[in-house]
Amino acid sequence: MCLRPAAGPSSLPAAARGVAALLLCMTLGCGSDGMIVASGSVTCDGKPLADGAISFYSFDKNIAPQGGRILDGSFQLRCRPGKYRVEILASRPKEGGQELSPGMIPFEQYIPARYNDASELEVEISKNRYQQFPFALSTAPGT
Repeated sequence: MCLRPAAGPSSLPAAARGVAALLLCMTLGCGSDGMIVASGSVTCDGKPLADGAISFYSFDKNIAPQGGRILDGSFQLRCRPGKYRVEILASRPKEGGQELSPGMIPFEQYIPARYNDASELEVEISKNRYQQFPFALSTAPGT
């Protein structure tokens, strides 16, 4: 639940009170739609993931999956409170790959399946909290 300024006289102008209330709601991560801001970092082999995608799949089948882009190792998305399974994807041009057609080079998924198709990554989104999630991935086998 967002805190709103009390009605009545105040030393702040109405516009300033409205901005302060909005900033407080954004800081707490709440909104009238019940969504919470979840953000974080993604590194792969110790380096920020340059470009990729992250998806949160709720264990509550009534909540739609949420996803967003990872850019320069950072992501931000909005989710409803609850427990989620996390999938992280990233692709790059395939080394030595033949062009599929003129100008079309093949890409490969280089993030191991243990972080996407077979992911065991999980997060818990709490009510009324802005949350940060760091994900440190490794392409080394079995890590």
